[in-house]
Amino acid sequence: MLYEMEWLCVLAVFALVIVSVKYVLYRRQIKDICRQMEFLLKENTNKRIQTDLRSKEILKLADKVNAMADRHEKERISIRKKERQLKEALTNISHDIRTPLTSLKGFFELYTQERDEGKKEYYRRVIWERTEELTLMLEELFTYTKLQNETYELLLEQQDFTKLVLDSLFSFYEQWKEEGVSPKLRVEESPAMILCNDIAVKRILANVLRNAMVHGDGTIEIVYRVLPQGILFQCYNGCMEGEEVEVERVFERFYKGDSARRETSSGLGLSIARELARRMDGRMEAKMEKGRFLVEIGFDFEKRTGV
Repeated sequence: MLYEMEWLCVLAVFALVIVSVKYVLYRRQIKDICRQMEFLLKENTNKRIQTDLRSKEILKLADKVNAMADRHEKERISIRKKERQLKEALTNISHDIRTPLTSLKGFFELYTQERDEGKKEYYRRVIWERTEELTLMLEELFTYTKLQNETYELLLEQQDFTKLVLDSLFSFYEQWKEEGVSPKLRVEESPAMILCNDIAVKRILANVLRNAMVHGDGTIEIVYRVLPQGILFQCYNGCMEGEEVEVERVFERFYKGDSARRETSSGLGLSIARELARRMDGRMEAKMEKGRFLVEIGFDFEKRTGV
């Protein structure tokens, strides 16, 4: 009996030694991990947590910490990219705003000094056009700012989407006529009741049509269909010779293609349009189809009418 007690004591001491050693090693490893984490927090580095112990728990802890570090690195890169894009966008916007303002100042001076009524009428028309361009740009900036707030809500009511499409097309008639554009229209005229915001829908359509004017080569095709499941609006435009459309970027804020850089544009039109469509449970996509740029807008009856 005494012999067995001695062996139990030896085993207990041996177990205690093992536990103590493991405790010391674990504690040392935790301290080392903390030291490495402090280094990662202070330094901009790709270094990751390394461990001496190969225990399951320690390895799992290191993996979790490294996963958090990887996510933080991706977020940091994304933030830096967005900051760079915003800086470039602000530079472009300041230039785009300054351009019509400088033009306005010049034409105002010419207008006040001119005595010929024919030339004065021309200056008045140019001043009006530049003022409209500047107003549109500022309105887009204001709308984009409002849409950044997720609490901003649109008042939705049952609207005849077909009528909104026809009204929007008619509003561009004079501009198309002045610029010698003869769009091909394939538009159904049957009513289509959709729960939406009429002002937002007209803004979407206007931005899409204006985008086709600014970016296109003057060839425009509009297709509007009332389908069993909903409505589909498509706007095709040919591209300027030698211009490559970055389809994956057209909905980015402040993005402007090469042709738009020669125009007074905020680069927010399609970004605003897609966000407005999203707020009304609509969808908006862009793609290249047979060498033409296509913007497609769709609303489903089921989602918007409770059918």
